Amino acid sequence: MKGKKHLFFIAALCSILILRAVPSFGAHPLLTDDTFTQGKGKSQVEMSFLYDSDDDDGIKTEISRPKAQFTYGLLDPLDIILEIPYLFLQQTQGGETTSQNGIGDITLSLKWRFFGEKEGLQFAIKPSVTFPTGDEEKGLGFGREAYGITLISTFDREAWCVSVNLGYLYNEYGLQSNRDAYRQDIWFAGLSGQLRVIEKLWLVGEVGVARNPDVTSDTPPAYILGGFIHEITKNVDLDIGYRYGLNKPMVDYSILSGITIRF
Repeated sequence: MKGKKHLFFIAALCSILILRAVPSFGAHPLLTDDTFTQGKGKSQVEMSFLYDSDDDDGIKTEISRPKAQFTYGLLDPLDIILEIPYLFLQQTQGGETTSQNGIGDITLSLKWRFFGEKEGLQFAIKPSVTFPTGDEEKGLGFGREAYGITLISTFDREAWCVSVNLGYLYNEYGLQSNRDAYRQDIWFAGLSGQLRVIEKLWLVGEVGVARNPDVTSDTPPAYILGGFIHEITKNVDLDIGYRYGLNKPMVDYSILSGITIRF
């Protein structure tokens, strides 16, 4: 049972830590954030869904994660962002299935664009704190606060943009067994692009890599992602994406979808 629990937590953690290193999405389904902010007094609500599937030597792990994200513009270049995830975890081995579900760790972050306006080169910084609201015994959370910071750069044009992220997450796990098994320092790097292919339809793509949280492996999880964003109206977007793991530490594939509403 201990071995199964270890494998179960590893599979969940590899996916969750990738997301935690980048505390909030830019243009969903991308994980790599952009420098764009809402503007003073403006808000955004994003409802998203992520499905992860991984088959490792006959052990199949599935993670479903609906998430609500709320963003508010404190100033024109400064946003505050709250993320509330819910996790459904399931692992099947030898015909036996183990499952857990519950709220995950809640993250609060700030995004400050300190250089650049509208089109052209822009820079932003995003510090974050993740609160231990998820049950670490079930693999739903870390058990202690985690602190992150992400440096964001975006080059923006009317019909396309490119963003680069360098992120860092520090976490002390609540359980001693997890502190012994998983790294406290996690880095992340991501490169994304958005291209308007026709009016109101954007093609998006991304590559990303992170430090492996498992202390027994030095291979960094890496992935590639592609998807579309459709502008239903000026203030409502629908999106869908597919993420493919490029190596064994990363989950095999993920499906992402969401709706974004601005007001």
